[in-house]
Amino acid sequence: MFGRFAEKTLYLDKAIGACCHSACSDCEWREPDGGYRFDLLKAAVPKWLPCYFERDFEDERGCHVPAWASALFPDGASGSITSAEFADRFTALDFMMPMGPKGAIKADDAPSAEALDALWSWLCDGADQEALDAATVLRRLQDMSPDETDGVIGEGPDFVDWKAFAKALGAAPFERW
Repeated sequence: MFGRFAEKTLYLDKAIGACCHSACSDCEWREPDGGYRFDLLKAAVPKWLPCYFERDFEDERGCHVPAWASALFPDGASGSITSAEFADRFTALDFMMPMGPKGAIKADDAPSAEALDALWSWLCDGADQEALDAATVLRRLQDMSPDETDGVIGEGPDFVDWKAFAKALGAAPFERW
């Protein structure tokens, strides 16, 4: 399931500017502890589940709408989704083997009904609901993150990685999901 949510690109803070990402010792985006603030991150394989509906840098770096947000909520952040719509739209998301899980999962291996039900139940916070609004889904995805920060722009955690995703759903991170 993570391979349907995960993406290769993560948009963080547009205020950073177009950093070259070369870890320069005199970089203006370097933090006092030696770390860096980044505008965006890119990976060779899907690695992050972005926890935002849209991040528009309003410059040459462009705008990013995560695939999950546009697929599950085609009407935007004010939309809602039923459990049946969720199952159909989630299954229709393209799968690409993400960074994290061990082994290999074929792209045509659709999530089981049990797996979809487990994810839906988690998104509903265990309540028996027929529909969820986009804001609740975003909040529950952010709840998966063990990151205690409010993200780089104060909207909650920016992403969920494989390990946090698996643990939130009650699976050992090495199991297939």
